[in-house]
Amino acid sequence: ELRLQDLSADFQLMASSFIQNNPGLTKLFFCDIEFKESQASFALMGVNSLPHIRLVGPGNANLRDSPAMDMSRGGTAESMAAYVEGQTGLRVGEIERPSPVSKKQLLFVGGVVLVAAPYVVKRLLTQQTPLHDPKLWLSFSIFVYFFSVSGAMYNIIRKMPLFMADRNDPSKLVFFFQGSGMQLGAEGFAVGFLYTVVGLVLAFIT
Repeated sequence: ELRLQDLSADFQLMASSFIQNNPGLTKLFFCDIEFKESQASFALMGVNSLPHIRLVGPGNANLRDSPAMDMSRGGTAESMAAYVEGQTGLRVGEIERPSPVSKKQLLFVGGVVLVAAPYVVKRLLTQQTPLHDPKLWLSFSIFVYFFSVSGAMYNIIRKMPLFMADRNDPSKLVFFFQGSGMQLGAEGFAVGFLYTVVGLVLAFIT
């Protein structure tokens, strides 16, 4: 998973932070290029894989000799800032990420909490909430068990697809990967479902 859109957003965030923290500084500027529009530029720098971040200095007569960022360190705005500072000696400054929640949203949530607080407290004191229902905890336990045995965490971390197109016949879908060391999401869910059924049967018998 290249996550080019996320990388582009972090690159723009790092660049805007540098400009904001270094007003009037013209020794460094940032740009991004796309392969479809600038194939010649990619060829001049010898870029053959994405994502790719490179610093081109005034002394780089051969663009292929310009230093490229090691993308194995991660593509966050902070790692890009560390690369820029290490190569140029210029300080990028603090990376100011925008808040995921606006002030209006916070005020709305706060108002809802204040209005609902008396009702919620009353239900808690009388033990008439869904949290006091044993069926809820039973369902939650089954979900956690299924989540554990199905490899769902592996699928989330590795961003594995549920299925993939057959390489020999793109019109067909592959749900079970032939080989070891890799499994598709559908395969994990199928195995997890079987494990869950067996676990429920054993729990019912015992």
